Amino acid sequence: MFKHHSCAVVYWDKDKNVFGTGISSSKDGKIKVLQTACSDSRIPDFPGRLLDVCNRLEPGENQRIILASRFEGAICIELNFPKLNHSEMQKALDFELPRHIPVPMEEVIWNYRVLEEIPGEDRNQLHSKVRILAVNRKSWDSVLSDIVASGVKADTVIHPLMVFSHLPEDPESMLDNPDELLKLLAVETASGSDMSSKFTGLEKLEGLSSNQRTGLLICLIIGEYVLQGISSPESLSLSRLPDILSPQRFRAIRYSAAVLFMVVLMLGTVLLARNWLDARARYGRITKEKQRISSKIDEFKQERLRNKKIDELIKKIGETNPGNSEVLQCLQILSQKLPSNMWISMFSSRDDEIDVTICTMKDQTAQADLSKLNGIPLFSSFSIRSTRRDSDGTLTIFVHIVYQGKFKRRKANG
Repeated sequence: MFKHHSCAVVYWDKDKNVFGTGISSSKDGKIKVLQTACSDSRIPDFPGRLLDVCNRLEPGENQRIILASRFEGAICIELNFPKLNHSEMQKALDFELPRHIPVPMEEVIWNYRVLEEIPGEDRNQLHSKVRILAVNRKSWDSVLSDIVASGVKADTVIHPLMVFSHLPEDPESMLDNPDELLKLLAVETASGSDMSSKFTGLEKLEGLSSNQRTGLLICLIIGEYVLQGISSPESLSLSRLPDILSPQRFRAIRYSAAVLFMVVLMLGTVLLARNWLDARARYGRITKEKQRISSKIDEFKQERLRNKKIDELIKKIGETNPGNSEVLQCLQILSQKLPSNMWISMFSSRDDEIDVTICTMKDQTAQADLSKLNGIPLFSSFSIRSTRRDSDGTLTIFVHIVYQGKFKRRKANG
């Protein structure tokens, strides 16, 4: 479930000697030792030695980085509990640990690992064998401070005893005994212990001192546990590491993704802008066409209204007493002089005076256009009496005309 294909493990002992290995799973099922590194005694400070070993391992971005420390004053014990879920196990351990750890619980930080299920007193009931590691908070904080000072990034920091398959009576002494450590890694054969059936690249461990070999064997034990994927290595850490220690992986991919996102965003913005401009242009064309159609409809309405008024005028003229032909002559001249957007809708006459109703749909220049009719020789007087706006938008203008009769014209000409 938590299987990883490669990892880098760095471990330091009580004397702050640092050891590291890089390992990976191979296709034949064996574990390949990629690199090994031991601290340089010429580097005086521990953070410098830690950084030097990590740099020499050259961990890749796809490798898990595991740091292991023998925390000062660490206590490791194993207890049996009824099979419980995680939250119930936490409560049970909170209650039970003060009986086994001779330190106030406020001063320690602890974690546990369920090793295996074992039969209880009742064969039908299973128990869990639990390994608990407790460390003084000051020791934990001191280790984190050294790691931060070194600039090393890691996925987790654990104690080596948390990954061992079993604990001897004196666990700490086992960490200094390469023969005991070898038993955890090697496969027993007729000729003795053999690591080559599980590991390749073991030649990198040859020619080393006993102390260096011990440190590297611990790294291999931890690495084997991580590659087996039994549980997440982060679950073995005493506490969650601060963000400053988290490795920054796959930067190139993240940067490429960021650049790709910016390009997509830019192209999306350009596409949206183009679509908006196209939509705006289409909307403009639709609006223009709508205005053109509306104008045509208004022209049709005006023409229809004008024709209707003219028909009514013709009907009225037909009903008029033809005795006074000069009225028709005046109306004919007036019709000829009117602008194309005006028409006569009604008239009435008495003696030499005519009241005429003129309609138009364009009222902005109507009165100015009508004022030009004062110069018609036939008219003695041409005046606008009033105007009215009808519900259909038509402007109705009431005009009073006094025309010169035949007798007056002859007298004026004589």
